[in-house]
Amino acid sequence: MDIGGTKMDIAYVDETGAFYKPPERLYVPFDEDGIADLDKMLDMLEPYVVFARENLPNFLGAGFSICGNIDDADGNCVLVANLRWYNVPFGKMAHERYQVPIYAATDVRMALIAELLWGKAKGCNYVAWMTLGTGYGGYLFLDGKLYGGYHGFAGNLGHAIYDERGGADCGCGQRGCFESYVAGPAIARQGQAAADEGRSALLKQLSQKDDGKVHTSMVFEAERQGDPAAVKIIEEQVRKLGISLSSMVDLLDLEMIVMGGGVLKGAADFLDRVDNRVRGFLMTVEAKRDLKIERETFDNSALMGAAATVFIKNNILEL
Repeated sequence: MDIGGTKMDIAYVDETGAFYKPPERLYVPFDEDGIADLDKMLDMLEPYVVFARENLPNFLGAGFSICGNIDDADGNCVLVANLRWYNVPFGKMAHERYQVPIYAATDVRMALIAELLWGKAKGCNYVAWMTLGTGYGGYLFLDGKLYGGYHGFAGNLGHAIYDERGGADCGCGQRGCFESYVAGPAIARQGQAAADEGRSALLKQLSQKDDGKVHTSMVFEAERQGDPAAVKIIEEQVRKLGISLSSMVDLLDLEMIVMGGGVLKGAADFLDRVDNRVRGFLMTVEAKRDLKIERETFDNSALMGAAATVFIKNNILEL
């Protein structure tokens, strides 16, 4: 199961990475204060666990990919900014509810595991996985080993500060994080401002499809039509991504970045534009020459990695 900032994807996966049946999608329930409702979430997911427990004789447990800082030892959600969760004992509560083994970790760790095991990063030793959707962040594989850092939260590139003076508030509690400039909600927010302030008649027109609300996809659509405000928004987003990702490459000397998330689908050439910006900011000739920036192998690498982790934890697969 993959729990993102707005949606939950569910699948039954075997040790080869094959689906028992097509994945399904549900949407995260939020309370009136904008906090993800864990009890409702567990209620929604329970029928899937019950089906597996009762119908799949080789069922080993449930892997959960979650969009935040997760202690993979016990599944405690230390900080999940987009769900407004702080020290939520997800793993304990899920185990008590479902009575099956629970394997929970941050979504970016899970996605990286899938790419290393079954995807484009197989055989690589210095890789970063980065997601760009509701949030922006990543995980690292360095010198042939997963790298979580001292607390297990390494890779939070989206919560590095770009500019605390003029940036928007971030769900993590800081102001001016890269995520608050480049993630999907940031693009939509900037598009909304352009429509409301009269800087984009096209975005104003497109927003009428949803009672005046601008979505990220509308900003990309306006950019495709040459709208100056939308073009500027996306150009600035790509520039900031270039700064963020190139800084990581210069620091860690990576051989590959694998990127996923819904924002990458906004424009056919979006990843190429990010690649060009990153390469333009890199310090060394070697990095400019050798770095590979790839699109995720799977429709949802985090979902695949949640499954792969169950098999790794049960010594059926290894990285």
